[in-house]
Amino acid sequence: MAILAAFVVDDAVTGACVHPVHDTARRMAELLSQYGDWPPILLAGLLLVTVLVKCRRIGTARLLLLVLAAGLLTGLGSTLIRSTVGRTRPNAAAPQGFYGLRHESRWIIGQAEFSSFPSGHTAVWAGLAGAAWFRRRWWAVAFLAGGAAVAWSRMALGCHHFSDVTASLVWGLAVGPWVCNLLEKHVHSLWSGMGLPSSDPNP
Repeated sequence: MAILAAFVVDDAVTGACVHPVHDTARRMAELLSQYGDWPPILLAGLLLVTVLVKCRRIGTARLLLLVLAAGLLTGLGSTLIRSTVGRTRPNAAAPQGFYGLRHESRWIIGQAEFSSFPSGHTAVWAGLAGAAWFRRRWWAVAFLAGGAAVAWSRMALGCHHFSDVTASLVWGLAVGPWVCNLLEKHVHSLWSGMGLPSSDPNP
């Protein structure tokens, strides 16, 4: 229902985010879009996990690694979906629409112009929030706040429609917890295989 409602107000909300975008706001949107993508998130997450291990916060480090993996895999799932849906981005030269796998007798899988629905950036953040929701509620709130800022940046730059980021939010919150539960044993096995302690040391 949320996705259907987003389609109803798509043009109005997307247009409001794009116009007007002043120089300062545009620069902020560019930074959020650049550093809110999965490679910086992965790097920052792994660095934080390393710091937590060095600080002997083993339980928190292992949980963060689990949530990080779940969020990134949720984002990967959304990327696979948008590669087959073929929706044009708001700033695309082609007429707006959903084209599937082919357009004008050529394959369009993986072409950025036809990779709008859903938003990969937003799906990663929503996946992080969904994965953390039942384990660290305040983590989930922080991830949702970050995801909202990144979602705005993607719309402000003309890269996504409002319905794209809404669909990603629904996808991430629904799939993130499931992926997190699925990965938990594997992450614990990986953790043990690396010779890391299974729990926080006694004070």
